[in-house]
Amino acid sequence: MLIHSISMHDFRQFKGTQTLSFSCDKEKNVTVLLGDNTFGKTTILQAFNWCLYGIAVFPKESNPDFLLNLETASENAGLNKKCEVVVTIVLSHKNIEYTIERIRVYVDRSYDNWTALPDQLTITYKEGGLTKQIKAGEEKNIINSILPQSLSGYFFFDTERVADISSRKDLSEAVRGLLGLAAVGNARKHLGSRSQRLSVIGQWNASLDSTGDERAKQALSTIDEQTQKKARLEEQIANYEEELKKLDQQKERISEILRDNQDTANLQREKQQLEKELDAEKLDLQEAEKAFLSFFGNGAVTYFLLPSMDKAEQRLTDANLDDRGIHDMTEDSIRDIINRGRCICGAPIVKGNDAYQHIMEEMRYLPPAHIGTAIQNYRSLLANERRNISQFYPTIAQNFKSITKSRNTIANKMERIAAIDQSIFGKENMKSYEEDLNRIKANIRRITESRDKCVRDIGVCESTIESAQKVCDSLVAASAKNKKIIEYMAYAEAICAWIDETYIAKEHETKDKLQAKVNEIFNRMYHGNRRVQIDNQYHVTLLSQLNGKEVVTGESEGLKRVKNFAFIAGLVDLAKEKASFGKTEADSVTWENEAYPLVMDAPFSNADETHIKNISAVLPEVANQVIMFVMEKDWQYAKTVMEIRVGKYCGLKKISESHTIIEEDE
Repeated sequence: MLIHSISMHDFRQFKGTQTLSFSCDKEKNVTVLLGDNTFGKTTILQAFNWCLYGIAVFPKESNPDFLLNLETASENAGLNKKCEVVVTIVLSHKNIEYTIERIRVYVDRSYDNWTALPDQLTITYKEGGLTKQIKAGEEKNIINSILPQSLSGYFFFDTERVADISSRKDLSEAVRGLLGLAAVGNARKHLGSRSQRLSVIGQWNASLDSTGDERAKQALSTIDEQTQKKARLEEQIANYEEELKKLDQQKERISEILRDNQDTANLQREKQQLEKELDAEKLDLQEAEKAFLSFFGNGAVTYFLLPSMDKAEQRLTDANLDDRGIHDMTEDSIRDIINRGRCICGAPIVKGNDAYQHIMEEMRYLPPAHIGTAIQNYRSLLANERRNISQFYPTIAQNFKSITKSRNTIANKMERIAAIDQSIFGKENMKSYEEDLNRIKANIRRITESRDKCVRDIGVCESTIESAQKVCDSLVAASAKNKKIIEYMAYAEAICAWIDETYIAKEHETKDKLQAKVNEIFNRMYHGNRRVQIDNQYHVTLLSQLNGKEVVTGESEGLKRVKNFAFIAGLVDLAKEKASFGKTEADSVTWENEAYPLVMDAPFSNADETHIKNISAVLPEVANQVIMFVMEKDWQYAKTVMEIRVGKYCGLKKISESHTIIEEDE
């Protein structure tokens, strides 16, 4: 497929009739249209979509459904006045030139109150030098045979479509169609199976005559019941698969965040542990300080008196005072004995006898008559206090060491927590991500178990259906009509088996080829070390090496752009090749896949200079025609690489917000 030109008449800001032609040269196959933002580049892209498929997408704030040029509408306003919006595309497909034209007539019902009439679509083609018109009603089929609408987004795309093209839901069907797999896949769906009532085989099976045989009716009822149950289970499995897919995406996203913020997560866990240890250490410090104060309060006075006690004891020793007094004996005690007249030993005490004289002599050494006794008592007191205070200092010193150690530990932990807070300031709390990841993993396990149970239940249904089908076949095969239907089904099922075998093998082969091509192109475009992986739904994932393992990597907007360009380029390149089914040339089915153009609006947004140059080098090689609408600043990077492949330059000149002119270089 090659696009020769597009003409627009009063389509949005393109006032009057303006034509943009494109280079169809095999070597210089690039057309560049330069224009800044709001100049109309996206409008031209939407003109392609509107002409081919009747759909044009514009921002809501720009009155998206009104396609008529505003200046034309204002100049021609008047009751029942008419204006036309026309877009015409000239293209060639499989050596046939087509002219596709879509017209929308606007009628002014009252002054400047325009109403759109239904679109008129016509297609003409040239054959044998004559121009012929496609029969009315067949236009849509012809366009879809040239480029199916489901695939158009791959070849007419703007910045938004490029950004999400590899994760679209319709990706698998669209890729199969592009690579020549859809036709056989659709044939397989059309034939169906006995359990699919709306399919060919299902309708034949339902038409079997079981009249008059109760066992056959019961078998058919069982088949119908189990088929419905199987369909419900398959629907549940599809829902589970969709949930698992979303959960897997969430898991990968969170795992990626945790990998990228592993240091932060480790620091946050360390901080939490330090805070727990800090609380415990503060409690220990409180207990140590309490014990210190209690012990200090009970013994500090005596401890601080020790120097004075030492000096006093030294003075008493130096004084060499007689210490003949009886310990704890007092003058009052002696006088009580004298008054009693008898000693404690029983001897009589009479004034003047020997006992009396000895007692009176002893009174000379008793307080207050003699200080020696007081000194003796004081020395006993000092000795007792010394014994009591001997453990005061070691105990108080050990308690103080414990307090100092706790204070230092607390200070160190607080200092480390402050350092961690500074390191992770402004970063997300990884703990919440870890909790989310654990919750997602639990949900994945739960849903996987439910899905697996449905799979087992489907196996039971299929076994039951198969048994009931055998009973039914044995009972209904008697009539000639049934024999013919059973024979038809046998042929159809044999074809289905052949398609299943060859289609699956071919699809695996095609997917592998596509992945190899996309990786080859990606490596040429990307200045890094990553690998592209394509799953069975043709969704694209980037992998990189981490600790000897391949892991899903984060993607910047620029990297997404490179990945998606590589995917599109791989599709375009592979679409040039033939797709065949079957093991031998005799039973193969072959399609010649048409090469398609790439029409791109702002293709280099969010890509850096190196990637722009790499992309520019690859696209003209894989596509038979490249049409780009770019801004001057982005084109400067691509120009150094792509200019040699440019066959035509065009520009956009903005006259006003509602009027843009296409300027083609001669």
